[in-house]
Amino acid sequence: MANETSNMELVFDVISDSIEVLFDHVKGDYFTLYSLTVKNMLAGEVLQDDLEEDAHKKLEEIYSRLSDKDISTEDIRKAIQSLMLRGLQETKNNNGEMTPDTIGLLFAYFISKFDPKERNVKILDPLAGFGNLLFTIENHLTLNTELYAIEHNQALVNLMKLNADLMSTNVNIYFSDTMNSNINDMDYVVMDFDYYDITEAGYFPYNVILHHMSSLKDGGVMICCIPDDFFNYDSDSNFKKALLEMGSIIGLIDLPDEMFKQNKKSILVIKKEKFDNKKMLMVKLPSFDDPKEFNNTLVRIEMWFEENINNKK
Repeated sequence: MANETSNMELVFDVISDSIEVLFDHVKGDYFTLYSLTVKNMLAGEVLQDDLEEDAHKKLEEIYSRLSDKDISTEDIRKAIQSLMLRGLQETKNNNGEMTPDTIGLLFAYFISKFDPKERNVKILDPLAGFGNLLFTIENHLTLNTELYAIEHNQALVNLMKLNADLMSTNVNIYFSDTMNSNINDMDYVVMDFDYYDITEAGYFPYNVILHHMSSLKDGGVMICCIPDDFFNYDSDSNFKKALLEMGSIIGLIDLPDEMFKQNKKSILVIKKEKFDNKKMLMVKLPSFDDPKEFNNTLVRIEMWFEENINNKK
């Protein structure tokens, strides 16, 4: 375990040190310098021909610290996540585009419960941001996966592509407004929603969920991290009616309070099929600091899957 941590820190330090050297010689903000660094690492050489010899040599020495190192994709992802968070702080952006690791791990866990047997699955994140949710899920599944991402911000698309290349992860990325995208035949659609106000166009999470139900194949599953005020905007029940015409809400998992400094969230699970005569999964995850109670809750979840999902296969 210590070796994994040191590898993650090594990647983080190499990229950070490269950014510092470039900062003194190249004009650009944090993410511009980060992108130049990753391009150098992918090329295996310093691509900035106009650098002074001393800076060029420093960069070569920095990158050489990774040579002959066996670094896992997950170590690289964790380093990238920390680097992206630092960039958001330095550029004074909020970190709404970055999904916490715990959410990704829980999503991967639920997907593994729906698909306990080895097969190829297609997973779409239509609000991909930096891609951290998708990459976390990928790194914690044993399934063969095809990854798809939709993102409307060109800068985030560029960073996602670079990060995927750095991790040697294949992902199909679409630069588009998610409401104008139509990607079909997905086994899973995964999303992490921020808090939104209602507008003339309606409540954004409702619109996205209803739109991307068509992205799922019959029997496919949508897993969403939703804000706690999610159901408050459906006073006329139009969203629920429209959703139930296409599928079934089969799970609502209340996440531990400790996971959020503010703006608490839950996990909503939707299946694109009628779920007649089945019991909905409703649990409150206890604190991660209480392993006994947490394990007891996982046993309840395992039993629910055995009774309501796996016995149908």
